Amino acid sequence: MESKYDNILVPIDFGRRTDIQIQQAYYLARLMNSSITLVHVLNQRSSISYQDQQSTVSYHGADETVQIKIRRLANHFADKYNHEVNFEILEGNVYEQIVAFASKTHARLIVMGKSGKTSPLQNSIGKYTAQVVRMADCPVLTINSIVKSSFDKILLPLDLSKQIKNKIAVAILFSRYYGSTIKLLCVITRDNFSQEKEFADKMFKTREFLSENNVACTTEMIYNFSGNTTIADRIIQYASDTESDIIMIMTQQEQNWRHTFVGSTASNVIKNSQIPVISITPNDDAVHNI
Repeated sequence: MESKYDNILVPIDFGRRTDIQIQQAYYLARLMNSSITLVHVLNQRSSISYQDQQSTVSYHGADETVQIKIRRLANHFADKYNHEVNFEILEGNVYEQIVAFASKTHARLIVMGKSGKTSPLQNSIGKYTAQVVRMADCPVLTINSIVKSSFDKILLPLDLSKQIKNKIAVAILFSRYYGSTIKLLCVITRDNFSQEKEFADKMFKTREFLSENNVACTTEMIYNFSGNTTIADRIIQYASDTESDIIMIMTQQEQNWRHTFVGSTASNVIKNSQIPVISITPNDDAVHNI
């Protein structure tokens, strides 16, 4: 088993996004000098995708066929990338097993597809992906169909949370790996307009902190007074306009998220962003793991 924080975890369901998940994990692992571990979870009755509840093939226990499939997949990508790729088959509740295994192995991060392989909707968050994002101690990177080999521009939307320091710390670590510029963004709406000065002060202090840590940084405050455009929409549009490579969001204010995170800004960013999104939990492990 890998040393602490030397492992990037990739839960797989052998679906259409499996290859791009592994490719994205490789680009991260290469620079972080980490191994990759492919994980497939079986429940007691059948093989279940971590992204949806429907089984495509029935297996009983850790069937040899699953062993062969995941071993071949690991060997294929190990040869293709000349990189260490391990695999593990777990049994039990899908998202609980993924989260527990990530914690046990001190995974640096988890790379997941955002939607279920049988979902007819392109912009959706699978049940198990949503639960892993909510429960994992380490950062979770969700991808749609765009794979990034580098993260030159990191978009960091700011709120007034006191726990923003964890997100800033992870952004700094990513910027050091990739030589990235961090783009700080505040979205002012009718609801938070009275706190405009607080947002400006926080943006200024964050920029000063980043500069002290030798991180290139830009800042922008945009206004969204349209009732037809959500904060998530503006964040995603800004990411597109500035050609950002990744969006970093925090999960600390989403204590009552449901499986699909209906109505949350974070959920809509994950659902609708074409570029990768990294979700960070408000705990020290989120920083230490990276």
